[in-house]
Amino acid sequence: MAMKVRLLYPDREWKYEAAYYDPESIIQDLGLSILFQVGSRRQEPKKGTVQRADEADRHLGEMLKKVMMVPLKTKEEIEYRQEILRDCMEHQEFMESLYEISKEMTFRWETLGKQQLDKPGSRDKKANLLSRIEILHLFVNTLSRIRALCRRYQGNAVSGGEADVLDTEGNTGRPAGGAGSGEAGKGKLRSRGLTGFCARLEKAFGEEQEEGIRGILADIIFYCDGQEEYSLEGSGSKRENISRMILDCGVEDGLKLGVIRLEEVSTATRKLRKRRGEMTLREKMMTAFSQEPTLVLKNVELLEDLKQLNEQIVAYIIDSFRPMMEDLKYFFEELYAQTAFYQACCNLFTRCRHAHIHLCFPEAGSIEELRFQGLMEFSMAVYRGQKPVGNDCSVDGKRLLVVTGANQGGKSTFLRSIGIAQVMLQCGMPVCAEAYTGGIFPHLFTHFTRREDSAMNSGRLDEELGRIDRIIRHLGEGSMVLLNESFATTTEEEGSEIADDVIRAMVEAGVKVLTVTHLLAFARTMYERHLPEAAFLTAQRKEDGTRTYKMIAGAPELTSFGLDLYEEMIGKP
Repeated sequence: MAMKVRLLYPDREWKYEAAYYDPESIIQDLGLSILFQVGSRRQEPKKGTVQRADEADRHLGEMLKKVMMVPLKTKEEIEYRQEILRDCMEHQEFMESLYEISKEMTFRWETLGKQQLDKPGSRDKKANLLSRIEILHLFVNTLSRIRALCRRYQGNAVSGGEADVLDTEGNTGRPAGGAGSGEAGKGKLRSRGLTGFCARLEKAFGEEQEEGIRGILADIIFYCDGQEEYSLEGSGSKRENISRMILDCGVEDGLKLGVIRLEEVSTATRKLRKRRGEMTLREKMMTAFSQEPTLVLKNVELLEDLKQLNEQIVAYIIDSFRPMMEDLKYFFEELYAQTAFYQACCNLFTRCRHAHIHLCFPEAGSIEELRFQGLMEFSMAVYRGQKPVGNDCSVDGKRLLVVTGANQGGKSTFLRSIGIAQVMLQCGMPVCAEAYTGGIFPHLFTHFTRREDSAMNSGRLDEELGRIDRIIRHLGEGSMVLLNESFATTTEEEGSEIADDVIRAMVEAGVKVLTVTHLLAFARTMYERHLPEAAFLTAQRKEDGTRTYKMIAGAPELTSFGLDLYEEMIGKP
């Protein structure tokens, strides 16, 4: 019964490997912690807004963080995960139920002591066996619940060419039939990932397999001493379980017993009689006349032998399930981890839907492609619960994008919006835009200015150059570098010189570089070279000094309009 989850990859299970270099810097520079925090809480929408969120589930935030920091490598992998997320958007209650079942299973397993599976030589053999029997019961009951859930949502596999854009209500433009469309057909799952998961579960744990395992558990129920939890047919404490075993044994020369074989083991039940001290006189008399002759075993050693025989037979039967239980242990660990990512995404979708924040599924293109419409900074949108200003851009075929312009004009926010969208594209998530197309960059780096603190052992320029050096050492094929006001901790002349050397070398090596800079001498020099692989944007500023937070194509200006901010804060003379 080797079942596979495979909800994050089409051909393998989840592993935290091949992550971005320095993921903590990416998280810090792009402000992704906000997404992890929102994703860890189930939103409770009411009257069009999010009124309340549940207590944080740390597991959701942790898995969202881990999965987002491991980029997918191919367009096929991205589309596979996108299909599942479309299903999640249409059937959030399905993924929520699947996650809650796996979570409950994990917590109950911890309570029972899942290490019992790894300790066959425990001193307390009876307690060990009882725990393993209960764990097997738990496995079977949980698989049965998941199978029943899958059957409510099973449908045809997803087909290509359907609408990718989500409206403000969270719909994907597909035919209706999602949550709330009727109990008879709860909406059909169509993604390859979820339909494949349901099919594998049905094949490995169908009704026949379930009945077989439950039959074996019923046969050995006598070993549980008639505990109410394991009583047959709801018999509770009114009946007791006794073992019934049939042994096959031949007789050899000299009337010696041959090899003993176990033919059958089962549980017989009988009514529990009251203790004689608790019976009325009439009940005692009726009992005395109705009792059949009983074999009384007075040999203590024989009784102990029978107990050991019971224990050995039950241990033999349960040990035969050990490989299956090991497989199920791994299966439920993977299910709990992988569904956590999708449940965290569902929490994010709910927040966006009720704040009327637009999402779309991005398209993974070639490494030369980067274009988008209405791109917004996702972390800011989620944090504020409202739409930031969106930007349009098309820099296909360009390896260098230089953004300059007025202070407080939205340049850093624009750069973060691209970085967040790129991370989300590469983990299969929707982005905060009307449309987005970008290449796949397994090597993504961020280099944002950091505030000086007491932990620094050297100057800010040395710290910046140290981080740049580490980035350069880890550049590889398919690299994107986001630079935000880098090398601004020294003079304009020296900073421009460093930027020119570093950025020109990266571009010549085939690295895609996106930089926001106040080093106007550097920006002007790059512009005047008329490099075919470079594009230039500037933060729009109206004549009265108003910032629109829009990035428009244009030559770098020789000022950042810092006087606008001075006049706004200090006042005109």
